[in-house]
Amino acid sequence: MPKKRRIESDLSRVIKGTGLTLSAFAREIGVSASAIKKTVVGTRGMSQELRSKIFSETGVLFVDCKLDDEPVVYTKKDHRKFKKETAFNEAAAKAAAGLIAKQVELLILAASRPTVGKSLPIFNAINLALNKIKDEYHLEKIIDAVLRERHATETRLYKVKELRENSLLANQVGFKDDPNFRDDQKIPLSKTVGWLPAREWFNIFWQNRELFKELMESQQEELTSDQVERLQAMEAQMDSEIDAFMPGFESSKPTDTSSLKITPTPPPAQN
Repeated sequence: MPKKRRIESDLSRVIKGTGLTLSAFAREIGVSASAIKKTVVGTRGMSQELRSKIFSETGVLFVDCKLDDEPVVYTKKDHRKFKKETAFNEAAAKAAAGLIAKQVELLILAASRPTVGKSLPIFNAINLALNKIKDEYHLEKIIDAVLRERHATETRLYKVKELRENSLLANQVGFKDDPNFRDDQKIPLSKTVGWLPAREWFNIFWQNRELFKELMESQQEELTSDQVERLQAMEAQMDSEIDAFMPGFESSKPTDTSSLKITPTPPPAQN
């Protein structure tokens, strides 16, 4: 059974019991160090989300009511025991993923009902939530390693100049710069595919930044045949990323890019 204790200074005792520093503990539960510090010293209340994260890491459940006058006792032994008892093996992890998948399916099915009409917003919200979890718990490198173990990679030639100008892409493909490389030189590198394609989309947009600049500065309402061709090529790139993420997924976006109109966003007012 979880231990029910008051907030007060018990949180600092629990953190000490884990054997972690305040900053390391914050990293473990996916929050900022400042948020934990403010909670420890009492200048910030403890949200339900923070209580849940602390419980998931330690097994200690904080409640607002005062149950007794005894300070909470939490040791490294308690922490090791809790972590061992709650750790998933691969089979348990897959079973848990299946349960989550069912909840996600219900959300998207409910959102797709004609009376709701929120398919894309809900799908986008789920993607954002997954990315938030990945970032909060610093899982990007681990996810990348799992995908490489599954051989979910794509290899192609990259221009050195492209990699030097885009640090995100360079990091994705593991590019190590060398003074002997020429800007126009092409080198074969691989990147993982199968995770949410947000980063890949960013790279696609980045690669086509000159096209977007050209479109934003254009005074014409209709696109030229060259612009249409370049947009279609970009669309094909994005489709390939979606296919890698969700094989067989049928996109509902229009295929006639000649009907696209570009509406520039006005610059912010100058004070």
